[in-house]
Amino acid sequence: MRIRLTGALVALALLAGCGGGAGLGAALQGGLASLTGTGGAAASTAAAPAGTAADPATLRRVELATIGIVGTAQQLTASGGRETFAGPEGFTYTLHDGMLVSTRGLSHDLMAADIRQSRAALRAGGGEALRVHETLDGLDRIVRSEFACTITARGAETIEIGNRRKEARRFDENCRGEGVIFDNRYWIDGSGRIVSSRQFVNLSVAYLRSSDL
Repeated sequence: MRIRLTGALVALALLAGCGGGAGLGAALQGGLASLTGTGGAAASTAAAPAGTAADPATLRRVELATIGIVGTAQQLTASGGRETFAGPEGFTYTLHDGMLVSTRGLSHDLMAADIRQSRAALRAGGGEALRVHETLDGLDRIVRSEFACTITARGAETIEIGNRRKEARRFDENCRGEGVIFDNRYWIDGSGRIVSSRQFVNLSVAYLRSSDL
């Protein structure tokens, strides 16, 4: 069942979705710290004020083809390399340096992902990595899964970004775990930024595609 998040539920989703490698407990503590100001500067809110046009830099095109969701996502917060976006139909997702670390409001959400080794291998131009996902099962229990991944450079490609074409370098990340195999794809511009990606969420949702506008 898809959940519509508003008000306090969105706030709770953002707190739980901040985790990278320390699991949900640390993610929640970090989120609380950002709200209270005890853990450094609070995350900046990027939503446009009522009656004003949204800054295009805070918007992304998002697609979950398996469940038929496609549209524009609005940035909600940005802090320490993490960006949280509100997508169509009430779900949210969080990227850390462009790599997916959590979702909220989808079936069997990705509660947290440790992508540190994958991010390091991507920055190095390829290599081996171990990534860890914490995902909700059908009984709302958190299931921890480990994946052995290989990141490979695929060369330059011309891709569609919004209404323009852009040169980017493509990298593929092939991951294998217990009974699960998936392939993430990243397109990186000349500054090293991920401008488009297709990243695995879970078996029921499959992949989330997120791109600059």
